[in-house]
Amino acid sequence: MTDLVVFECARCATTLFPARYLCPSCGGARWHERIAAHGTVIAATVVRHRVAAEHSGPVHVASIATDAGPIVIARIDADVQVGDAVSVDIDARQRIAAHRREQQGD
Repeated sequence: MTDLVVFECARCATTLFPARYLCPSCGGARWHERIAAHGTVIAATVVRHRVAAEHSGPVHVASIATDAGPIVIARIDADVQVGDAVSVDIDARQRIAAHRREQQGD
């Protein structure tokens, strides 16, 4: 697994994913890379039927507000609820993946 990299404008600190040529906030064109390792689920769903996907099970998908700022859509390895803490990375198939983190006291 690889870290999920997001991009921070060097001029105004706006963070984006995916990368853009120009910052939509200030027009800057210089970027710093930041790692988005964790986040919080803000929406989740399960895709149960996929066209042309034989013998495939349900796919859990969630919108994740990353700790670095941008919201990303990720495949998730378990059923999650809004507010759940997750870790985020890039899987072997180059997809954004999220993994439920156990909370303190669970």
